[in-house]
Amino acid sequence: MKTLLSALLLVVTFSAEAREWTSSDGKKLQADFVSLNGDQVMLKLANGQSVPVPLSRLSAADQAFVKQQGPAAPATTPNAAAPKKVEGEFAALLTGDWALSKYKDLPFALYGAKELDATKKYPLILALHGRSQNDENGKQVGGWMKSFTTEARYAKNPCIILAPLGYQPFGGTGSAWNSKPGEEAIDLVKELLKSLPIDKERVYCVGYSMGGFGTCHLINTETRLFAAGVAVAGCTGPETAGTFKKVPLWLFHAVDDQTVEVKYSRDLWEALKRDKECKYTEYPTGGHGIAGKVFEEATLHEWLFAKGVKP
Repeated sequence: MKTLLSALLLVVTFSAEAREWTSSDGKKLQADFVSLNGDQVMLKLANGQSVPVPLSRLSAADQAFVKQQGPAAPATTPNAAAPKKVEGEFAALLTGDWALSKYKDLPFALYGAKELDATKKYPLILALHGRSQNDENGKQVGGWMKSFTTEARYAKNPCIILAPLGYQPFGGTGSAWNSKPGEEAIDLVKELLKSLPIDKERVYCVGYSMGGFGTCHLINTETRLFAAGVAVAGCTGPETAGTFKKVPLWLFHAVDDQTVEVKYSRDLWEALKRDKECKYTEYPTGGHGIAGKVFEEATLHEWLFAKGVKP
């Protein structure tokens, strides 16, 4: 579907009474406000065409104007068509809760609402846990992963979340994500893309500690697969910067981290910030356990889900 940032600008005949709207990147157009349906603003162009525009793609002033028009219309109506049921190999795992399964030798947990519509496309998040003594499937689903599944956030950004279990006990060496578990996780992502209603332009990788390293490693080696990455309290070294492609990356670290020194994120950020879209947030305190705080940041969710959205 063409959106505000492209097709709408092709309209050259405007109504004299139409309101001027500004997109979040400064582009302007004239159209009449029709309604707010969920997070979609319906605008009517001078040619009579009504076009839905994501509220988040409008300027702050326009968003405020829309919200002043009254409460949003419900996202669905009694006469709306029921969503088409998702079918296929992994459909039974879309339960509205974390469903446990196994792919080859890789245990994993999958989260997706059972009401997902097979006619639509949803983002996929590959969530990588840190090093742990737990080798029981389901234990990898920590509190920070559940930040994506809260009622308010999931209503705004419905998605599918894959949390593989790459067991790596304390005292072990290396990372599970640059070995067999990481390879099988990538294979599983590609299988999910074939059978579930996933937007292949909005596949994200996020991880904490060992999972932060894994995030950098996987988006570095699978540059065409991921639209963005978030690495918390762990990342690859600056020597990997030369092989990173144009995959947006947001690094987080705490100055007082005694497990993984903050210099690793600082060094990678310095090496990347000149050549690619790289953000870095540094907390003065929090130690190694900052993942919960990071994934509660509303700006992180807004940044992540905006990546891969075609203008």
